[in-house]
Amino acid sequence: MSEVSDSPHMKPAEAVARLEAAQKTSGHLAWGGLALAFLWWVAAIVGTIALVGPEALTQAQPALIIAGLIAIILPGLMLVLAGMMAREQARSTAANAVVLEAAARLLLPAESMAKDAKVFADEMSKASAEVDRSMGHALSAMKAMAAEIGDERQRLESVTYASADNARDLAERLGNERTGLEQLAKDLREQTDLLNEAIPEQAELMVASAKAAASEVAAAEDALQGRLSSLDQTGRSLAQKITAMDTLAAEAGERNETLLFAIARMEEKLEQSRKTVETAARAGELAAAAAGTTGDRLMESVKVALDGAKDASSQIQKQTFEASESAARALADLKEAGQQAAAAVRAAGMAARAEMDISERRVSTASQALFDKTQSMEERVSVPPKKKPVAEAAPIPIPSDEPATEEVVQSPSRAVEEDLFEASADRMARAMMEDADAEADAETNGKIGSADILLSSDDAEVFEDANGDDAEAVEVLGPTSGNSLSEIIADMERDERSTLSREETAETILGQLQESGIRLNDIFRPKDKKKIAFAARKGDKHRRSAISQHAGRQVERVRQRLRGNLELMTLARDFLALEESDALNALENTHASNKNASPRLATYLLLDAAVT
Repeated sequence: MSEVSDSPHMKPAEAVARLEAAQKTSGHLAWGGLALAFLWWVAAIVGTIALVGPEALTQAQPALIIAGLIAIILPGLMLVLAGMMAREQARSTAANAVVLEAAARLLLPAESMAKDAKVFADEMSKASAEVDRSMGHALSAMKAMAAEIGDERQRLESVTYASADNARDLAERLGNERTGLEQLAKDLREQTDLLNEAIPEQAELMVASAKAAASEVAAAEDALQGRLSSLDQTGRSLAQKITAMDTLAAEAGERNETLLFAIARMEEKLEQSRKTVETAARAGELAAAAAGTTGDRLMESVKVALDGAKDASSQIQKQTFEASESAARALADLKEAGQQAAAAVRAAGMAARAEMDISERRVSTASQALFDKTQSMEERVSVPPKKKPVAEAAPIPIPSDEPATEEVVQSPSRAVEEDLFEASADRMARAMMEDADAEADAETNGKIGSADILLSSDDAEVFEDANGDDAEAVEVLGPTSGNSLSEIIADMERDERSTLSREETAETILGQLQESGIRLNDIFRPKDKKKIAFAARKGDKHRRSAISQHAGRQVERVRQRLRGNLELMTLARDFLALEESDALNALENTHASNKNASPRLATYLLLDAAVT
């Protein structure tokens, strides 16, 4: 027991060792009992032999001997048993001491556990107080967030109502513009009727001029022999220039197709919000067609006059007449094709550059300006009969033809600031009427060049000067038309191209979509991205269908945003053209990843489905 009190904090291994040692202790008690039993046996046997004597023992009965031996052995056995019992008692006492000590150690933690329980309860109460305080903060934060969400909802509702009001105002303004343009179309039809009435008068004047030219050509028969060599050289130069003009006409046709394609694209962009522009464009085309028809009829009249003159001179020099006739026809066709191509390219260029700003002007101002210009054009139509007597004194139409072309080509920036219909109608009418006046004067006087030759030389030089100056007209028309076409197409391509770089375009598009409330990071998840990539392998149509299926609402929002903003639509088309290859490669390479589509890839997919 002293060991228990001395070691109250004994380890379990030591307690087990002590228990095993207690079970093995006190072995000497058993041996001591055995030794006492042996001594008893020896003493009893020796004492019996000494007391009785050996002879008496030998003569004694066996039963008596056995009884004596039993009486001697039993006390020895009792001593042995007593020693063994003493040993076991000692071992049991030691083991009980170890067990009691362990029991005492088991009872000791009860008091410390009670104290620990109290401490734990205090800590739990403090922790619960902290949790309550945190919950209070969280509830206050959630209330503040709910208030902010309510404010945002009200703000979005106000923006939606404002957008609806703006849409209604825009619809009303477009209706007013349509009404004004219908009135404008009526006015243009009236002006066209006036032009049609003026055309026969011009035709009569051209017939008279042709007759005068025929009489003058008949007087120039003798001078044709001396001009054969110059006519041959002029024919070669005309052939070369005709080939160049054919090449230029082919290029003009290709570029005209490119311009028509660009105009078609821009008309698709303005399909809903710029219907009034299409009506006005038709009116402008009617005016251009009327002016072109006037020029065609004038050219036909000139051709008839030239044919009559050539028939009159065919008896003198048939071969020279055939060469002159073919050159005149080629020149007439070439001039007609060049004028038509130049007019079409000028009209297309002016229309393409002015479409971006035409909706911002007041239609009433444009209608009034166009009406004034058509009146001035009508006055110009009635002017040529008055100029007929003066044409013999100063028949120089070529200098007046060049400024008209330069006025259209040299100032593309100012053309954007003018109204589409005003500029195109005015300039086309002015150019066509000046050409008509020039050719009428030329046929009346029998030449298109030098007035000195006509007034001072004999009649034989008139026809040669006329043909030679036709070649000069080709020379003037060729470079001027070529420069005009190249400059106009260069301006159109420069206007078509975006002035922003690729990164600036991408940043602008992403910023516009994010300002619209579209969360680009969360639109296309990995599963959606994988489906879109598989659909993209089947074609563009399947890819766009998959995009609309997974993000239909966002695609519709983007489409509505682009529909009301022409500049943003242009940026979107540029973005699609610049990002197509990289975006499709990124979609194919990252469709197996577990991340959402990047904002740039999501922007491309939304615009791809919304624009096309």
